[in-house]
Amino acid sequence: MEHTRRDFLTTGASGLGVAWLATRMPLFEATARLAHDSRASGAFTVLTPEEAAELEAVAETIIPAVDDLPGAKDAGVIHFIDRAFETFQAGGLGAAREGLAGLQERVEARFPGAGPFSRLSGPRRAEVLREVENGGFFGTMRFLTVAGMFSMPSYGGNEGKLGWKLLGFEDRFAWQPPFGYYDAQVNRG
Repeated sequence: MEHTRRDFLTTGASGLGVAWLATRMPLFEATARLAHDSRASGAFTVLTPEEAAELEAVAETIIPAVDDLPGAKDAGVIHFIDRAFETFQAGGLGAAREGLAGLQERVEARFPGAGPFSRLSGPRRAEVLREVENGGFFGTMRFLTVAGMFSMPSYGGNEGKLGWKLLGFEDRFAWQPPFGYYDAQVNRG
């Protein structure tokens, strides 16, 4: 049997991928377990319940539930955000807290006595967020909301795979690449 360069690269890449994954499997398992446990218990690891309520309101304003379509709140995006601020976005937690304070100042200036952002109606929330949409806080929240809505459920968001269902993404255990002209030589044998 003749071996091709493609066979060599595929075998080598598979071996490297398996080795890399094997060395990091405990970290992946712990992350997934922590995300699952915090979502199941409703507990947050770095956010206070008040911060979580406000950030969840921001996320729900970015991706709202419309009619029978789920939004960020339905998909549990706040648990992804909490997990992000504990891990890869840990350096941004202080800026997020400052952004929340600034957001509340805008709410108070625009709607005196209305209370926190989370208590505003949807149109009023959108109005306040439009004022900050070019800032770093909104950019971070938009990124985290979208990532939490459509990421792997084991990362804390996309509960019940609602984000994937919203997109029409078919979740299969294994994927097979589409075969085309680039595989013609391999398929001929």
